[in-house]
Amino acid sequence: MRAFAMVVLLAACGPKHAEEPLTFDEDLGAETTATPTEAPPAERPVAPPGKGLRSGTIQRAALVKVLDAGPGEFLRHMEVAPKHQGERFLGWQLVQILDQQNPLVDVDLVPGDVLLAVNGVSISRPDQLQTVWDALRTANRVQADLWRGDTKLSLEFAVEPAL
Repeated sequence: MRAFAMVVLLAACGPKHAEEPLTFDEDLGAETTATPTEAPPAERPVAPPGKGLRSGTIQRAALVKVLDAGPGEFLRHMEVAPKHQGERFLGWQLVQILDQQNPLVDVDLVPGDVLLAVNGVSISRPDQLQTVWDALRTANRVQADLWRGDTKLSLEFAVEPAL
C-alpha cells in the first residue's frame, strides 16, 4: 500500500524529460491573446476494474518512511510526462513503471493513466507537490483521481492508524 502513495506522489512530481521547449514571457510578443476558456468536459464513466487494487490500507509508518525519503526517491521508480489538452495542463501521465519489483504492481495503475489530483489538490507546480507531500504526514486517507482513456477512476487508501 505504501507503493500506492509513492506512485501517486511520483507521478505528480514531474517528468524525467522535457517534451517541449520552455517559453518565456519575452518570447510571447505583444500580439499574444488569451486562449478562450473551453467548455467543461462531459462527465466520464468509471473505468472498469483493472488488475490491481483501488482501495485498501496504508500503514502510517510505511507512508512516513516514503515521505522521509523524499519525492526524488519516489519518482525514480517510474517515468511520467505532462498531459495537456490544447494549452491546458491536465495532469501527469504514467509512461512506464521502471521497477517491476516495487509495490506499485499491486495498485490499479497502467501506462497512459493521467493523475489529476491527490486528496483533492492538483499537482501542476512544485509548490503544490510540496503541499500535498507535507499534508500526507497527517492525512487519514490518500485519494488519487485519475483518467484512463475516456473513463475516470479513483484510488482511495486509508492510512492507519488514523490521527
